[in-house]
Amino acid sequence: MIPAFHLLGAVAAWAGLFYKCRALRRNPGDRALLALCAVFALSGLSFFVSLPYVWVLVDRLAGVPNIAALLAQSCVVALIVGQQTVLTHWARPPETARRLVRWQLAFCATAIAALVVLFCLLTPARQRPKDFTLYYVHDPYYIAYLSVYIGIYLAGEINVVRACSGYARVAGRTWLRRGLLVTAAGAFLTLGYGAVRAGNILGIAFGFDLRAWETTAWVCGDVGSALTLVGWTLPGWGPRVAAAGRWVTAYRRHRRLYPLWSALHRAVPSIALAPARSALADRLAVRQLEFRLYRRVIEIRDGQLALRAHAAPETVAEALREGSRAGLSGDALSAHAEAVRIRAALTARAQGRTVPAEESGALDHCPAHPDLAAETAWLVRVAEAFR
Repeated sequence: MIPAFHLLGAVAAWAGLFYKCRALRRNPGDRALLALCAVFALSGLSFFVSLPYVWVLVDRLAGVPNIAALLAQSCVVALIVGQQTVLTHWARPPETARRLVRWQLAFCATAIAALVVLFCLLTPARQRPKDFTLYYVHDPYYIAYLSVYIGIYLAGEINVVRACSGYARVAGRTWLRRGLLVTAAGAFLTLGYGAVRAGNILGIAFGFDLRAWETTAWVCGDVGSALTLVGWTLPGWGPRVAAAGRWVTAYRRHRRLYPLWSALHRAVPSIALAPARSALADRLAVRQLEFRLYRRVIEIRDGQLALRAHAAPETVAEALREGSRAGLSGDALSAHAEAVRIRAALTARAQGRTVPAEESGALDHCPAHPDLAAETAWLVRVAEAFR
């Protein structure tokens, strides 16, 4: 057992419960969502009760040694069945789903009753919060108890892997597909815990010992469960995190383009769609960042075109030679040459110098870009070189 992992698992489960309960308040009739909330609550409770100091406290309050083990593992059985009810509601028509869910709940009640009976027959007297399974695995009643528990655990998690990976292949929404894949990956990882526990049982019959794999078992179980919880919630918060990431990227690029845009705007004010802002106001602009960035790219391009009559071709050629000698190549070399061209053209425009139309500085040395994102990234390099 790794208490830190259990504590993190409990926090993650209850955070997920809080997140999903907000959605449940908006859709109280959503049975799949209700089942998912139960999964999060049961997962958090199983992690919490398994913490050694909580285990001891529960035993003391109940007056029964190791009753915390029965409580935690009953929660796990219930949440495994809860995951099946979520998948059933997703995959079946409402009437069929309700009928199957009744059978699933009846199976859950029967399985927990079997665990209670076998636990009472075992009557574990020594409190073992950290190695309960390893200490009692030689007892015939506990072998039966563990066989029921692990059988349900493995069957349930295998079905989650199968169903979620299958649904991911046909999911239309990107973040739904990602959430299903993360859930399937988490459930697959938990199979490592189930395999070690099954090995503990088989080791009694065939004479081998998997004690060395105990840490691996807990890592697989705890990390896999945490990934599963993340996967169930990912379709809800994933797009918001992605949107926040896009905003940060847009803001940074918008700011990094400012020196180049400002220089071009001073020379060619007509490129701006809206009145120019001060550097401070530009820094504080946080709304409509993607549109602002798009406009900034377009206006920089317009400024470049407006300066073509002032850009002598030998300026670019010399910049390319200098950049090559400095070890630049590819986009870095092109960005350096374009920054030099813009700087020279701005100086020439300020001095009233032009070049013949047939000799005006072309953009042939600039790389072609397949989309606006690539164009923006390249202009950021130009702006950095220009600055």
